[in-house]
Amino acid sequence: MRAVVPFLALSLLASAVLGEESPAPRRLTLGGFTEGLECESDPTQTYTLYLPSTFDRDRKWPVLLVFDPRGRSVMAAELFRDAAETHGWVIMSSNDTRSDGPMEPNIKAVNAMWPEAHRFYSIDPERIYAAGFSGGAMVAWVLGRSTGALAGVIGSGGRFDPHHFEEEILFACFGAAGSTDFNYSPMRKIHAQLERWGAPQRLEIFDDRHRWMPAELATQGVEWMELVAMKQGKRERDGELIERLYSEDAGQARELEAAGEVLAAQRRWAAVAATFEGLREIEDAAQASSRLAGLSEVEEALRQEKRWDAYEAAHRQRMNGALARLRTDPSMATRRLLDDLRLEELKRRAEAESYEGVVARRLLETLLTWTAFYMTRDLFAGGDYRSAAKVLTVASEIRPERPDIWYNLACAQARSGSRKKALTALEQALDAGFGDAEKLASDSDLESLRGEEGFRRLVARLGG
Repeated sequence: MRAVVPFLALSLLASAVLGEESPAPRRLTLGGFTEGLECESDPTQTYTLYLPSTFDRDRKWPVLLVFDPRGRSVMAAELFRDAAETHGWVIMSSNDTRSDGPMEPNIKAVNAMWPEAHRFYSIDPERIYAAGFSGGAMVAWVLGRSTGALAGVIGSGGRFDPHHFEEEILFACFGAAGSTDFNYSPMRKIHAQLERWGAPQRLEIFDDRHRWMPAELATQGVEWMELVAMKQGKRERDGELIERLYSEDAGQARELEAAGEVLAAQRRWAAVAATFEGLREIEDAAQASSRLAGLSEVEEALRQEKRWDAYEAAHRQRMNGALARLRTDPSMATRRLLDDLRLEELKRRAEAESYEGVVARRLLETLLTWTAFYMTRDLFAGGDYRSAAKVLTVASEIRPERPDIWYNLACAQARSGSRKKALTALEQALDAGFGDAEKLASDSDLESLRGEEGFRRLVARLGG
């Protein structure tokens, strides 16, 4: 993922574009989405555009480039829509960014969108932002590093490659991660490093799995960037906005403390103080943070967090080792794999309401991602269907309600010659909600089952 050089020419390209004759106006929607716009420099690259209802070309506008890891441009842009309308931001959300593969599609998408933004939408060159989820967050961070032209990045559920810690970031970074996201720990590590580098940063945790931050946090990210822009002199100071945002932020800290979530409240007060320092008086926030930090409950919560974070790190190593052994020893029994992964222990710990339970649920989500997606993809590609069936069995133990896992398990078992087990897994898929009769009847992975009476019954069950 060191492919940052292709982004280096973007600043020069933007300067050249700005010197050209103004383009002919496009028919665009104000206050709404315009979908499927083709980039002038590369029509194979398209994006969804949001222009605030007050947009005109006589002033400069902040712009947010959005990178979703599956190119879901409208869904991703929708998260930022209300904040863009309120604060006057242009949104350009790519249809072509991807994760879990080569960097080239992302380079192509960014290289097409960058001159497009400068040429058509009267953007403020000092207020160019990027937002991304998962691999899209990595694209945003790499873009900021390689161009030096971003004012900030709003990143959700991403991670750094090891070499990304070698070169400092100084642009503003607002981050978010789900409490059971497999990239939760990487996001905490990133923001700890950003703090050491001295970059403006803030990290918010929400209660969910690996996904985009919810819309309310996307709004908070935009508003946090507005505050940073005021601090840096990139926009005029707005005392009314400062007071409104301070009141909301401090109110959330008070709600956390009232609910007994003292560690979260202490961290929120510390974040409030850091966010508003230099914009207004922060003594009450700083005092609240200091007061809570001295409580025995907070000290105990920190001890428990440290304990279970260490457990998580050790268990990740254990899981890595067990799955690596399967790769080198495909004859490993499924029962041995489940035992080595300590799956039953994790499921038991996941029932706890404490941080122990959060960590166990996060480990289960991590294991699910490895077994149901990454390893399954790689093992199918390599033709190792027996091992694929084993890791999918692990996934089915974690999330038995997911029909796609049962269906893929049936495909792996059918490919490896276990027809009876394949039919059982297929029946489980249908029981869990699988309903694609056409796929069931035509999937080449299930070819060995077509002569089975049980298979014909399952096809008939779906009306095929």
